[in-house]
Amino acid sequence: MSDTTLGLALLLVAGIMNASFTLPMKFTRTWSWENTWLAWSIFALILLPPVVTALTVPRLGDVYRDAGLGPTVLAATFGVGWGVAQVFFGLAVESIGIALTFSIVLGISAAVGSLLPLLRLHSSQLFTAAGGGVIAGVVLVIIGVSICAVAGRRREAVLSGAAGRASASMGRGLVLSILCGLGASFVNFGLTFGHPLLLSAEKFGAASLWAC
Repeated sequence: MSDTTLGLALLLVAGIMNASFTLPMKFTRTWSWENTWLAWSIFALILLPPVVTALTVPRLGDVYRDAGLGPTVLAATFGVGWGVAQVFFGLAVESIGIALTFSIVLGISAAVGSLLPLLRLHSSQLFTAAGGGVIAGVVLVIIGVSICAVAGRRREAVLSGAAGRASASMGRGLVLSILCGLGASFVNFGLTFGHPLLLSAEKFGAASLWAC
């Protein structure tokens, strides 16, 4: 299997999992969102990352020492920001639902996470065909997010006529979704500015697929 085929297959699996990981919330209606999000946070943020890292990256201590303190701190800081954003995501889903939250969060994170690293680290490619493609994609994403925001506002107007609390809930959910989208882009920042960690992991025997 070629790297491209494997990458597309992993992308498909990741997309399915990313789109369905909140589905259990529909079957745990007796729980508050904090209960569900606590269980998710324990497994997804605390237990799984160190286990996968230990299984896939040999000589982990040497990797961190070789990469140096700066890239490690940057990657960890962006990771913390991403983790906080996931709390916002849970609150946003509770307020405005999965569909609208996903649309706004994924749109903003894709736009910010793609554009800022391009400007910061690859500004020389800004006016090339590749840079133009990235910018065009970001513009399309922003248009999509704007359409979703307008749809959310129209929904808010309808719901506010039926229930007084709906307007506040919708406005709160939109704000949280935007904050989450900005924080979710920190994943790409961590990969970009923590690149010395990736190189160090490969140096000590990690496969390129797992080094990041």
